[in-house]
Amino acid sequence: MKRVYKCIGRKANKPFYLDKIRCNIFSAEELVYCVYQNAELLEKGMFTMELANWLEQECGAKELSDKLYGLVTKGGNLTQYVQALLEEMDLVESGKKKEFLLMLDDSSDANPVEKRKRRADYFLHKGRLFFALKEYEVLLEETDPEDVFLRADIYHNMGIAKANLFLLKEAEENFYRAYELDGKEEHFYFYAAAMRMRMTPAEYIAHVSEVGHMKEVMLRLEEDVRAAEERWSEGGGKEFTEKKAQSQTEGTSQYEA
Repeated sequence: MKRVYKCIGRKANKPFYLDKIRCNIFSAEELVYCVYQNAELLEKGMFTMELANWLEQECGAKELSDKLYGLVTKGGNLTQYVQALLEEMDLVESGKKKEFLLMLDDSSDANPVEKRKRRADYFLHKGRLFFALKEYEVLLEETDPEDVFLRADIYHNMGIAKANLFLLKEAEENFYRAYELDGKEEHFYFYAAAMRMRMTPAEYIAHVSEVGHMKEVMLRLEEDVRAAEERWSEGGGKEFTEKKAQSQTEGTSQYEA
């Protein structure tokens, strides 16, 4: 059974345009959803008296409207505005809510580098890959070159983002740079995986045959690849192959998975 959410007020006859997010909203629920889904676009300036008035007059969400009125009057920070919205509607699980608010918090004791790293990791986790990469690139400029473990973590996560964008050569370079910095096998594993996806089997074999000191990591990768291929062939891959074969037999040039 899917989760049921309690409504806040009513649907508005007149929408409110969220300029920073570039969309119209028709309810308090849509406001909460848009705020949670667009962390990279949030600014304190989007929470105004006009928004509070709209929530009260168009949506009948007086309790939430009063919270925003109070924060605007006192000059609340971004985290306080977002927290007021998330507390009004149980849209986000408590653990994810805490992570989200920490990422936004400008008043915490964390230093600027830690805050940006937290923000970048959040975007990576949410699949906002371009935003994550932008944050990581700035981080590399801001971090101390002597902080090799932090920089290795940044390069590794950049590799993850680029691999998900199928920029495999760049991902491979990032993973290897991370490995050069702190020597962790995890980085080399991902480096080898990016190579395996990018190269032909012959090219990959020729390359890895020269890397004897990481033989165990390579063997572990091959075991994981075989296991993944088995899961694919026994699951969605079987259906995909059957549909492809049927399409080719029928003479059609296109098929759907």
